[in-house]
Amino acid sequence: MKVKPLCEVIGPSLEGTFRVFQHDYPFPYSGWHFHPEYEIHLIRKSRGLCYVGTHAGPFDVGQVILTGPNLPHMWVTDGGPDAQYDEAGLIRDRDLVLQFSGRFAERCIATFSDCAGLQALVDAARAGVQFSVPVARKAWRIMHSLLDASGLERVGIFFTLLHVLAGDAERRLLSVTPPNATGNRPKRLASVLEYIAANYNRHSLSCNELAAMEKMTPSAFSRFFERNISCSCNEYINRLRVYRACQLLIETDAQVTAIGYDSGYSTISTFNRNFVRFMGASPSEFRAQRRLPRHRPDLPAHAPVHAGVA
Repeated sequence: MKVKPLCEVIGPSLEGTFRVFQHDYPFPYSGWHFHPEYEIHLIRKSRGLCYVGTHAGPFDVGQVILTGPNLPHMWVTDGGPDAQYDEAGLIRDRDLVLQFSGRFAERCIATFSDCAGLQALVDAARAGVQFSVPVARKAWRIMHSLLDASGLERVGIFFTLLHVLAGDAERRLLSVTPPNATGNRPKRLASVLEYIAANYNRHSLSCNELAAMEKMTPSAFSRFFERNISCSCNEYINRLRVYRACQLLIETDAQVTAIGYDSGYSTISTFNRNFVRFMGASPSEFRAQRRLPRHRPDLPAHAPVHAGVA
């Protein structure tokens, strides 16, 4: 099986603009994936589990989450009664997505003094941000209005959305603590996290390999990682592996042993131990609790948290 996390390629270039689109579930990039762009993600149908970096939690209709560059994420619809698939095995228009590049955000902040408040929002996005229910309701209406807008109206709506999200005092970080946005350290850390996102399900990936890649001693790298991420390197990698396994357990008929290996574990005992530690249940128990209906075809992935819609 051996499925690696996808690096989503956004096209055309988002250097000087942003992109809004809706898609069905499953979708080629609704699985465990990452990309260099910022993403505002709105769930419009179904419930399930959301995975953002080291975060796992439930999602419901109306949830709005902002993810930062190269932060792995997915929303996996489970087998609940509201998972309404059509004859093609799809949940139509489940997701509404807005993506913009870091370069675009930097230019906005540097060019317009009124965009200063955007800096805190994009810094927080590196850990993933979930917005409060009232703000998610406002974002729902604004994001949908972007689908039919054009020209200056479209640009104005985009900045209105950022203004609403930036003003949410109740928003919360989902994953590890984002790095301080000053100096060279964030660039080095971004390189490390991107490498982990692309290689975490390779059995041989180790923190020592990452240390050597950055020309640091293992102890120095360990301190560097924990100081910036607020968890150990091993903990971070293990969480990504377990969350990838969650997707495969829900969406495929693969044996638990095969899923453990394909998620990056070289021994099944280690896989089982870490799965129970992070998910509170064994892989088999988790599958029984969250399984898609048996008549459904194997699907890719996506998933999480409640925010009602007005």
